[in-house]
Amino acid sequence: MPTLRSIRHRLALLLVLPTGALVVLGAAGTAAQAGRYADAGRTGDRVALVAATGEFVHQLQRERGLTAGLLGGEESFRDRLGPQRTAADQARHTLDEHLAADPPGADRVRSALGGLSTLAQLRGRADTGAASRTEALGFFTTAVTALGSAVLADRDGTGDRALQDALGTLRALGDATEAAALERGTLNGVLAAGSFGNGDYPAFVRIVAVKNAALAQAPRTATAARTDALDAVLRSPAAVTVAGMEQQALDGFAAGRLPVRADAWWQAASTLVDDLYAVQSQAADESLARAGDLRAAALRALLLDAGLTLAAVAGAVLLGLLATRSITRPMAALVGEAEELADRVLPEAVERAQAGGEAVAPGSTAAAGTEELEVLGAALDRVAGTALRLAVEQSVLRRNTAESLANLGRRNQALVTRQLGFLSTLERGEHDPAALANLFELDHLATRMRRNAESLLVLVGETSPRRWAQPVALGDVVRSALGEVEDYRRVVLRQVDDAMVDGGAVAEVAHLLAELIENALAASPPDTDVEVFARLRPDGCLVAVTDRGPGMDEAALDRANARLAGRESFLVGRDGLLGHYVVGRLAERLGAVVRLAAAPVHGVTATVVLPAALLAHAPVPAGGVRA
Repeated sequence: MPTLRSIRHRLALLLVLPTGALVVLGAAGTAAQAGRYADAGRTGDRVALVAATGEFVHQLQRERGLTAGLLGGEESFRDRLGPQRTAADQARHTLDEHLAADPPGADRVRSALGGLSTLAQLRGRADTGAASRTEALGFFTTAVTALGSAVLADRDGTGDRALQDALGTLRALGDATEAAALERGTLNGVLAAGSFGNGDYPAFVRIVAVKNAALAQAPRTATAARTDALDAVLRSPAAVTVAGMEQQALDGFAAGRLPVRADAWWQAASTLVDDLYAVQSQAADESLARAGDLRAAALRALLLDAGLTLAAVAGAVLLGLLATRSITRPMAALVGEAEELADRVLPEAVERAQAGGEAVAPGSTAAAGTEELEVLGAALDRVAGTALRLAVEQSVLRRNTAESLANLGRRNQALVTRQLGFLSTLERGEHDPAALANLFELDHLATRMRRNAESLLVLVGETSPRRWAQPVALGDVVRSALGEVEDYRRVVLRQVDDAMVDGGAVAEVAHLLAELIENALAASPPDTDVEVFARLRPDGCLVAVTDRGPGMDEAALDRANARLAGRESFLVGRDGLLGHYVVGRLAERLGAVVRLAAAPVHGVTATVVLPAALLAHAPVPAGGVRA
């Protein structure tokens, strides 16, 4: 590192290892593995919910068959119904415990369980014989079908083929078990009744067809172990007995008699259903085991990817620290020297130039560490020299401009003052009303010219030469301001509280108010008035000037308030509103606060808060001056 004198070479060192690409790829791989891990976990939770729901469905299927047999007339099933209902309720309690953890698909299962809200009523009606066999079969079958559809509605998100096949097998076995259980319950009721009722035979035939189709579908996705287990169930004595009894029932429908006893059918069919449910439970265990394997594999891959990503990040950080430290140390020294140059050296040089002394050029900046930094230091020296020269030139230009404007303002003020004195002499000696009116108009114009001359002095920082030895009433100050605007006849004094303004500030307060009133008159239509209020407050005096013009948008108000607050120099303004800059200078000098805001109806209201220090504390008569 010490031998590398170029920043370009040191940055190239960071690009030797594509750490950025490794971090991005590692993060993407980690995110993908995290997604697989979460998908496997959700699938495992869903399979566990499938198993719990399957057990509840299995118990409902048994209760359905016994209920159908009882309603068909087989009283021997009554003693079996009580324990079976208890088993179903226990399975429901176990399912509710699984649902409390809110696994995937829980909302649909809860919705499906809503169909069992009248289960207690159905049980009571079945015990009394008020319910029909068809009603009971339909009630249980609807609930079982809804639960089966709800619990297996989601598709597997892992994308694993073996897990998808296991879930497909579980779905097919569930359909086959439900068909076998429904066949058991349907035929149980028929055999208990002694004959097929209206619609029983077509329903029985459809159930057998659905069962056979589901049993044919299961081996297509099942593992060899599950296929062998299913074949063993279908070749079992119970399955053979059930097949024989099915055929006898079909033949008995044609012959008009049923040679099969209900209890014998129930025994054989229940054994077959239980065997099919056992194979279904084994398929669920296989799905759960496969989801666990996928989750474990995803966790291992996640930890590996995260470790590689962290290693890549650590390597990038280490290399970055080694490379940047060799750059930042000399850069920090250069920055310190630049800040010293900006904060102390250049301002001191400019102050000396403004005071008429000789501007001393700043010393050279020492930059060591790299070739580029040395070049940057030399460039900074040139920038400092140029900045000093431009600052001195600007300072001299502003000083000369201010002096020129001040000289011009003083000369204009002197001429206007002489003119006003001459006009006053003429007014005292004139007795012709028409000529006297013309002299008054000339006097008014001269007064406005004097305000313009004083505005120049205000902008360049000069104070008004006009002073009063005694305090002046606030109403007289406002009227003095009216005497310095053109269309003063359109100004209405709504209320002016009794107050006394310090004599030293009278001229500047009147000047400030005249500028605001002049702007309000210019912004208002010629047939409208400008209203002026002056109210005393605990912290001073509030003067409000309201026009009836078109108003200003928010952006224009913000710009105007910036000028009134003195945050903008009149030398850089482009809109020609010198009155705002004059008001801002006067407000800063007086300690007043001036703001523009939208009027309540339309137009703009200018508010001036004169501080209490500008008000004389002499006794003031009660009441206000109204005009």
